[in-house]
Amino acid sequence: MSRSITVIPTRSEHTITFKVDEALLPYGKSLPFSEPETAELHPMAQALMAIPGVNSAWIMGDEIMVTKDTHIRWATVKPKLLETIKKIQAG
Repeated sequence: MSRSITVIPTRSEHTITFKVDEALLPYGKSLPFSEPETAELHPMAQALMAIPGVNSAWIMGDEIMVTKDTHIRWATVKPKLLETIKKIQAG
């Protein structure tokens, strides 16, 4: 089954939001991850934080907000992020 992922720009040029078609956390709850050690608490965060150039991931309901290093281009990291999100969603 194909999963829907919508990419939503933010005000920051270094942050984008990925909206997925099912909640990763209960609505109203959120988990910010800025260190690989804390990312181990959630499989999606752990996988995203392992991608070179990712500074942080914030998971809330059906959205994942990712901030990248300032010297990395989205063209480099976004395809890896999308691939990782799809892989984790597929289980």
